[in-house]
Amino acid sequence: MDYKADLDVLKKANAFDHKKQKAFSPDGLTLQPLKIFVKEHDLIGADGNALVDLVQERRNTIHAFKDKPLGDGAELQLAMRGYLVLLRRVNERLPYPDNVYAPREI
Repeated sequence: MDYKADLDVLKKANAFDHKKQKAFSPDGLTLQPLKIFVKEHDLIGADGNALVDLVQERRNTIHAFKDKPLGDGAELQLAMRGYLVLLRRVNERLPYPDNVYAPREI
């Protein structure tokens, strides 16, 4: 409901259908509008935003015609560790109806 209610940010992120006067479903959006929305609401913090930027930059490098760095194994390991931290933080915010369904690390 918060997503649909924030029309200013949705319009800024190109996540709003002006003809139908309603928000696009987040399921159908590309990374850029979601990234803008998340940054505007500070949902994943500066570290999470930096990780999303890095992933987007590296992904787009694969499709670029210009010679851009892809990163190395050490950067990949750091990014994966950062991703795990981000997942844990997001997971802490989610309610689980029963302990059986709560995710566990093995």
